Amino acid sequence: MTSSKTWQAQYFDGRTPTHRNVTVSSDTRGVRIKFEDGTGRFWHKADFRLQQDLQQGPVRLEYGDFPPETLVVDDPEFAMNFAKNLPNRNRLFTPLLALLTVIIFPALIYWGIPSVSGLFARFVPLSIEQQLGQYVIDEIFPNRLICETVPGRQALEKLLARLAPADSDYEFKLEIIDSDLVNALAFPGGKILIFRGLLEKSPSAEALSGVLAHEMQHVLQHHGTENLLSQTALSGLFKLLVGEANALTETIFQGVKMLSLLRYTRELETEADALALQLLLQAKVDSAEMLTMFRVLQKQSPSLPESFSTHPDMSARLQRLESLIAENPKFVSEPILSPQSWKSLQNICQIVN
Repeated sequence: MTSSKTWQAQYFDGRTPTHRNVTVSSDTRGVRIKFEDGTGRFWHKADFRLQQDLQQGPVRLEYGDFPPETLVVDDPEFAMNFAKNLPNRNRLFTPLLALLTVIIFPALIYWGIPSVSGLFARFVPLSIEQQLGQYVIDEIFPNRLICETVPGRQALEKLLARLAPADSDYEFKLEIIDSDLVNALAFPGGKILIFRGLLEKSPSAEALSGVLAHEMQHVLQHHGTENLLSQTALSGLFKLLVGEANALTETIFQGVKMLSLLRYTRELETEADALALQLLLQAKVDSAEMLTMFRVLQKQSPSLPESFSTHPDMSARLQRLESLIAENPKFVSEPILSPQSWKSLQNICQIVN
């Protein structure tokens, strides 16, 4: 069936630098070109190549060997019509892509990409990590309300001073977000968001320190950057598979990818837990309170939105933490905050009239 709708376009013959104005139409068989002198051409769908992403601007088609004939159509309506009639080789599941999807793609996801991402994450400059982290924060929480009082900020800085390794290149920055969410999130570059709900549920400053030490280790071990590199690689494979077939699917994928930056594998969570205990021991903070805090999180996790439930399998993690704490010799802990400072921190989101 031939489409009756036509669009204005520019035709380049590949031999001269000038173009000719033409009208074009498309159907499931290919593209028909009509010149101003009344003559015409028909490009069968198997013989031309799409050289421009349909979502990025004018549609650019090439035909023949080098130098190819070129057709440029700068009309969004043509792009939509043309997308419906894309050649099968540009769509999702040709036999070759099906083989890639079924066999190679899962292997890359579970073995190849994470291994390479973990290696390269440690070579990303700190300044780049900071920019990436801020970008993700602004994308996911663009309208966040940041709580700030002088006593509350002073208490936060005391926590950081005790917990942050002296030899770290990261300058950790904490934001308290006015939200009922019982959680904390770390981002590449050293920024950590603590939600008011977590402060309210924390039984002590030492308990909160356990969560903070865990999030700090995600930063120190480049876990967020590793996730970002993995998701970027997956995005590239995704575009290879879908081509220009479905812009909506690509948009959905981008949203899932952004939230996936905040989710870690069991291996990364286990590593952050174990190394968090080391931070607590070095800072002389009671590590048993970390267990207390995680039990609170375990009770709260069923009510958390799945997208933000970044700490799965809490029961198993608690068991591992208990074993690790039991292996460490007893030590004398010191209060990380005074009762007054802890109260100031817990009340940081309260507005005093």
